[in-house]
Amino acid sequence: MTKETLSRRTVLCRGVGLPLGGLIVASGLSNIANAADKVCADPAKMDSGQKSIRDSLHYVEKAPDPTMSCKGCGFFVEPKDGCGTCQIFQGPANPEGHCDSFGPRG
Repeated sequence: MTKETLSRRTVLCRGVGLPLGGLIVASGLSNIANAADKVCADPAKMDSGQKSIRDSLHYVEKAPDPTMSCKGCGFFVEPKDGCGTCQIFQGPANPEGHCDSFGPRG
């Protein structure tokens, strides 16, 4: 039977590795959360016509009912950079967003 002994170096390396691993995991989870919170339709970058149609359709960046989000709508064009586009208001739309013109994909 052999008895394993731990050197100071082994203890220090393992002691540093554990917190670093946790930091890497936390960083990855933060990026996932940021993707979900992405604002695709920034009103500050829109002209008055774009703002008006979004207001009239009650567009929001986060659907109150996830089953009726833009990504499930027939007017939604899949994203290339995280934000898709809407054929109704012809501009950026969040896949997690919603408006009154929601029509499920056929």
